[in-house]
Amino acid sequence: MKISKSGFKEYIRIYNEDEMFYKQLYEEERLRPEGFQDYVAGLDRNYIQNHALYVPAIHGKWLNYLKEYELFSVPADHIVIQKHNRYSPEYIHEHEFYEIFYVYEGTCENTIQSEKYACKKGDVCILPPKTQHNIAVFDDSIVINIMLKASTFHEAFFEIFTGNHVLSQFFSHIFYDKTENNYLLFHTGDDHIIHSLVEDLYIEYYGHEKYAETILKNYMMTFFCLLLRNHENHLESFLNTSHKNLDMLGVLNYLQKHYAGVTLKSAAEHFNFSVPHFSKLIKENTGHNFIEILKNIRLEKACYALVHTDLSIMTICEIIGYPNPEHFSRLFKKEFGMSPGAYRKSKIQS
Repeated sequence: MKISKSGFKEYIRIYNEDEMFYKQLYEEERLRPEGFQDYVAGLDRNYIQNHALYVPAIHGKWLNYLKEYELFSVPADHIVIQKHNRYSPEYIHEHEFYEIFYVYEGTCENTIQSEKYACKKGDVCILPPKTQHNIAVFDDSIVINIMLKASTFHEAFFEIFTGNHVLSQFFSHIFYDKTENNYLLFHTGDDHIIHSLVEDLYIEYYGHEKYAETILKNYMMTFFCLLLRNHENHLESFLNTSHKNLDMLGVLNYLQKHYAGVTLKSAAEHFNFSVPHFSKLIKENTGHNFIEILKNIRLEKACYALVHTDLSIMTICEIIGYPNPEHFSRLFKKEFGMSPGAYRKSKIQS
């Protein structure tokens, strides 16, 4: 069946066979509990096995770990897209690939490490490998899951960051360091472009047409770029950190705004931490120390000013917080392999 863009909403709302099974199971357990055991006893075990369905009354509670080869059965496949089965029983699972889920309609409940979070329409959640989680949908809400091989995710997501952008450092720490149960949640709300792009991804995946894999990869790149362009300020991060009250994105945004004059002491005071403890938390949660982060922000601002303004290098130094031009030039040349003047000239000529 070919899915049309105009008929997508009607198509995705239709209950598939597995959803009908799960909905019946859900209603039997809650509406007719006295006869539920007899209902389970009469279920077709072969049907359940052939459809890979999960029935807690038969299988018990279990933690499922999915390896990439189990989902990406064809080696060339890099992306798998599915609608989350409504009414499917809750069970905690983890996997070695990346999962992105998008709340297309309604709401859902996302559980990570026994912590429950309510997600609403437009929410996009990015879950790294080895993150124990569960998604619960027990009404007509629609959640679309996008699974990517780890290598595909890294290629698509981190190609966006070509410099030392402070967010790239943050994401890199979340996704690459050996910490688990971290994830990112973007609130895109009624962003119709993101909504439409998710539809395009789903249609392209199930269309199985020529060059689908290449088109899907490019769609995902666009998807990530739009998330960061339009919803960088609508982002929550959930980090496996020893300090639950540290809003690391808030810290990074504060440094982005006050980079010219901020010091470790003033930033620690602003967030009500002692200097040593604040310094330790920054290192633990970003993989970089305060000086490195501040340097990268200032150099990023300097690069922009060199390319997009006619300000003198002396003025740029003062604006970004380096009163000593010689010190600035040394830092710049060490980072980019050329002087600020040469950098400006190379960008203008190109």
